[in-house]
Amino acid sequence: MIACVTFEVAKIVEPVEFYESTKVHLLNRSSENTIYREFLDQVVKDINERMPRTEVIIHDCKVFDFSEVMKEVLCIIQDETDKHGEHADIYVNISAGTSEYSAASLMASMMHTDVTIPFTVSAKEFQVPEERIREIYYDGDRPVGMTKTTREPKAVSAYPIEKPDRTKVLALKVMKEQIEKGDSCAATMMSVLNEKGLFDDYKKGYNGKPEQKEVMKYQRNYVDFWLSNGWLEKVSKRKSRITPTGNEILEIFSESYCRD
Repeated sequence: MIACVTFEVAKIVEPVEFYESTKVHLLNRSSENTIYREFLDQVVKDINERMPRTEVIIHDCKVFDFSEVMKEVLCIIQDETDKHGEHADIYVNISAGTSEYSAASLMASMMHTDVTIPFTVSAKEFQVPEERIREIYYDGDRPVGMTKTTREPKAVSAYPIEKPDRTKVLALKVMKEQIEKGDSCAATMMSVLNEKGLFDDYKKGYNGKPEQKEVMKYQRNYVDFWLSNGWLEKVSKRKSRITPTGNEILEIFSESYCRD
């Protein structure tokens, strides 16, 4: 697992325990004897107590510098991949740490989707009670938040991240709708997809059923793709269901793709 330590403990330690991580890379300004070091020491102490066999590796890193953080995360991912190859399941905690770390670690993960598993973790209970928010995050009667003033904004270099294929996503949306209707057989799917402009050159045979070559085309272009990417799974010989990954793809992309 990869995580960044600033002012969080539970957001780092509890996911380590949840995923039963055998190794944890912690990014922190560990060379500085500051409050950040105190949080790092507590994180390490808690991991050692809860998961004594977990190896903890500390990386002294400028966690407020996007480029520095991204370089460090990419190096960690590469080192773990070199050691373990395709079996290097690297969980990347993007919820704890600086905003620069969150952005950089997510982008780095997207460049290594074959070995990384980025995840978020939300707070269940806050240390600062609601009744003390005005006392801590206000300046008199004025809401201020955690930051009082900022440094000059710094533009982030952009790297292309490929979106999932539009037709594959919209066709999956159709599949979900047809599964809910109880009719997701190849013939029905091909007909509906053709009506929606997602399956061209659809022709029926002499008996009113799709030709075998068209069925194979649908299977190859859609079903095989969904199955291999974990968007769809077989429940039985004739039944399929959308996976949690497939539902997340639909949740994120289908609405914007429908507006194209």
